[in-house]
Amino acid sequence: MFSPEVQAVIDRVDALRDQVDDHWQIPAAEGLILAQIVRAGRCESICEVGTSYGFSTLHLAAAARANGGHVHTIDIDPRKTEAATASLRDAGLLDVVTLHTGKAQDVLAELKPQRAVDFAFIDAWKDQSFEYLEALMPLLAKRATLITDNTSTHADELSDFVAHLRKLPGATGCSVDVGNGFEWTILDRA
Repeated sequence: MFSPEVQAVIDRVDALRDQVDDHWQIPAAEGLILAQIVRAGRCESICEVGTSYGFSTLHLAAAARANGGHVHTIDIDPRKTEAATASLRDAGLLDVVTLHTGKAQDVLAELKPQRAVDFAFIDAWKDQSFEYLEALMPLLAKRATLITDNTSTHADELSDFVAHLRKLPGATGCSVDVGNGFEWTILDRA
């Protein structure tokens, strides 16, 4: 699915999972599915909340490149932003990604993407999911895909948030039990 250059970096970042204590990332199968959702939906303006070391970012960036798109990714930890930047550079994908370091809510409040965001991926502090969504809403296209990670592994923490997503006007959603589990929400506010 990915070029050998990109796959080699994905494999290298994936191997960090066992070496670094704070290496929170989606499982490989989930990364492939996210990339396919972006490609199939022809998403061009992507926003990721929770870069970590860039594993999911690599998948999103490869899909964004195929669609002629761009990824904005946010993490609060400058060490992780630096590591993700190096990985994206090594994969030849840095030109389709803008990395932001800071509190996601603050970064989102200042973010000015060239196009309305048509794909958003939330994979950060679960207790702040409502705040992330509130900050993302003004940036979202009238029709957008929103993926919320960890709905299986953090079901108790995210149950109220998932219920809220499903009640949003124009929202349809389903839980996907792959990897950490994720909620796949389509917002159609046209």
